[in-house]
Amino acid sequence: MAGKETYGFKKRDIIPAIIWIIIGLTVMMVSHGMSLGTLQTPGPGLFPFLLGSLLLIISLSIFINSLNVTKKISVGTDETGIWSGIEYKNVLIIGVSLVAYALLLVKLGFLITAFLFLFVLFSVFDSRRWILTLVVSLITISITYTLFVLILQVELPPGLLRFR
Repeated sequence: MAGKETYGFKKRDIIPAIIWIIIGLTVMMVSHGMSLGTLQTPGPGLFPFLLGSLLLIISLSIFINSLNVTKKISVGTDETGIWSGIEYKNVLIIGVSLVAYALLLVKLGFLITAFLFLFVLFSVFDSRRWILTLVVSLITISITYTLFVLILQVELPPGLLRFR
């Protein structure tokens, strides 16, 4: 069946795309309930609203792409969706880390919690180089702290480390 072609779509991507569309819309609705503010004086809901919007746009593009019936797929080829090949153990580790981050942020503070989260996150992607993971996590947190706290004067939870 080498020369035979059919029209189709990536069925495996439809359900995950719908789930992410729902999550994006939910984040947008919940954050809209908070004060969005303006770009000059952002409220607590602005950043989550923008992230929810971005998630919605990306999910919609995946959904539309999965329904693209003009895409030719050869019969007999192994159609793989964007979700194939995912290591669900890593997804679970990242999910648990996000929940732990949310629960520990106020108690431990931004610096400690974000550093630990980034260290776990970077370790999931490259567990062979823990020294590099440590250094990149420290640099990322240093840049983030400098940008948001020192330059933009944003108050982040100090937790155990109080510099001010």
